[in-house]
Amino acid sequence: MRFRILFLLSLAVAAPALFAQTDAVPVVPAITDPTYRLSLGDRVAVTIFGEPDLSAQQMIDRRGLIRLPLVGEVSVAGRTVREAEKLIEATYHDGEILKSPQATIAMVGYSPREVTLLGAVRAPGTFQFPPDTTSMDIRDVIARQGGFTPVAKGDAVAVTRRQPDGREVTTVVDVDRMMFSRSRKRENDNVFLIHPGDRIYVPERLF
Repeated sequence: MRFRILFLLSLAVAAPALFAQTDAVPVVPAITDPTYRLSLGDRVAVTIFGEPDLSAQQMIDRRGLIRLPLVGEVSVAGRTVREAEKLIEATYHDGEILKSPQATIAMVGYSPREVTLLGAVRAPGTFQFPPDTTSMDIRDVIARQGGFTPVAKGDAVAVTRRQPDGREVTTVVDVDRMMFSRSRKRENDNVFLIHPGDRIYVPERLF
């Protein structure tokens, strides 16, 4: 009888710890859209199939780089998830570290997905992308910031974007044509997608 009582008491003391262990759920990165374009500040988990020692969880730094075991720095910002996976595979293969590497990237955390909109718009400043949105048409971004001012030169909107190699490239977009064109034969020509990290500048007309 005494042994039974001691056993029950020991079980009661151990029960909270047992429950704490069974309730603990490991954090597993969600499945990531392979077309998602990686941004500065994103946190990613990189795994190499069959090579657990090469797994890494990294934040993409301000230079667009992550650091991986045995190969060092790899530039991934500006690339899609699938493009970055292919680059990592090529890096391990070309460095003669692995014969047939299979890389997988999963998103652990997203950086603030923002674009900067300046110049002749009604509400210049920083625009935050809606949740689960990785790109938006330039017309939607401008509309959400109140639209053009009356003096805006809408046919010469400058969009500056960082490339995967770190260079910044500026593209001039004729937003006026996109908004007012009546031709629908080539609908894709009337779309210009804005990605997180882009900078948009709307100049003023000279009268």
